Amino acid sequence: MYDFDPSTYRPISPDVPVEEIAKHFQSPRPQTDGVGLRAVNRSEFTLIAPVIQPTGPAVFRERAEKACVEAPYWEGRIGTVHDLRVALVNDDQQILFCATYSDEFKPYVVDVIRFATPWIDHMFNGVAVGYPGLASDDAIPYIAKYQVQADVWYGGPNPEASPKDITKSLAVAAAFDNLLDAAQD
Repeated sequence: MYDFDPSTYRPISPDVPVEEIAKHFQSPRPQTDGVGLRAVNRSEFTLIAPVIQPTGPAVFRERAEKACVEAPYWEGRIGTVHDLRVALVNDDQQILFCATYSDEFKPYVVDVIRFATPWIDHMFNGVAVGYPGLASDDAIPYIAKYQVQADVWYGGPNPEASPKDITKSLAVAAAFDNLLDAAQD
């Protein structure tokens, strides 16, 4: 989708060496089975829906703290989410839902519906205009109606690593550090 030819590319700033750009370049491409960009094993999901006026913003703000506190639990059930942002935007007229996840679009949406419906519904019911609830047959058409593809998106420094890979690597590193610490005693 994005072309990068080191022989003809000119960086935004002349102080940035083309070799540095080339070393970190990711070639985002559209999802194979949905809306959004994908780089290696990482994908982006962006949804912007209208908010019920005048009550939706207050309902969302009332629920936001609980949704944030419970985010690690619900996202942990899904197991593919790297990060997530949900915010009221455009003077509280719209709700923005953005996530970076590992896997393809359809498995991600299926996992969100299967593992996180109560959490997503908590944030969107009574807030987003026409939101049918994730258990509804109308959920996928609703998502399709309001989902947009990012124009600029970076998949992170290791787009091939899933959240499970990262967690496992951190556990191995911690165990190795403990082993080294024990060997020094």
